[in-house]
Amino acid sequence: MGASPISFLTPYWSGAEMMRLHLASIRRFYPDAPILVSKRDGGAAEMAAYRREFGIDGWLEDCGYTNAYLRLLARCPTRYVCIADHDTVLLASLDPLLARLTDGRSDLVGIEERIRLPQDAAPWPDTAGWLRFAPGCTAANFLLFDWQAFKSRWGLGGVFGTPVAGARHFDFDYGIGQRLARHHYLRPYHSPKYGLGNLLKDGDQPVAWHQWYGSYRTRLRESTGLYAIAAAGERAFMADYPHLSQEDLSPAWGPDRDIAAEQATAAAGVLETPSPARRWAGRYLRVLAARIAVRLDRGRLP
Repeated sequence: MGASPISFLTPYWSGAEMMRLHLASIRRFYPDAPILVSKRDGGAAEMAAYRREFGIDGWLEDCGYTNAYLRLLARCPTRYVCIADHDTVLLASLDPLLARLTDGRSDLVGIEERIRLPQDAAPWPDTAGWLRFAPGCTAANFLLFDWQAFKSRWGLGGVFGTPVAGARHFDFDYGIGQRLARHHYLRPYHSPKYGLGNLLKDGDQPVAWHQWYGSYRTRLRESTGLYAIAAAGERAFMADYPHLSQEDLSPAWGPDRDIAAEQATAAAGVLETPSPARRWAGRYLRVLAARIAVRLDRGRLP
């Protein structure tokens, strides 16, 4: 396993069927790469099965997503890292993307936080049709970069980002993309059959699938419309995989939108209600709390 240049890191809450596909897809292309998993809310038998079948290194940890993410990074044994949600399934080798990092063409490979809701999804309040909107930022559903170089320059604390004007969303790990400026983006596409899921392509090459809300059973209330959309999309994906439908694909990154105008609207606070801004600010306050917790916890990492 030491020969692999890349490790795969997955903070994990719930959704065993998607998790199994996630792990199997990594092993399909990277049979010897380290796979590190932090599992929340128990699941010793499940994790033991993954160790036997997929050779993972796994920990049961009673902590939130932020600390799980940081603990996994602190344990990463390789130069390069791919951080991926458990509902992300590889469809191709990442070697061409890894080559962009090794030859210096890019600092980071990921997905821009600029993803539209599917056209047939009922609009959610205060979203303006966006599932994610933080142009120029990247988050951890799929992120590939040189971890050792990043750590030597900025340390583990460099992961934490700073909110930017003109964004409707903020995640704590935006600091990676803010410090690694040369981004190479995979483009997300919707397929009407799979709900919120995105096919992630590098040019014309399918690279991965991200299903979104793979932990919907524990993250969402069953009475909500989002729960139903997430559940139906996952069922359709499971039924078809690995022969996924690529009919009627539509770009999910909003290439027809005036992004600068939407950023200006968000920055000015001209929103339908103030609730998105309150959620955004509340998330940043939680990140500040996480920074303090990580400092206090640093002696126990990894």
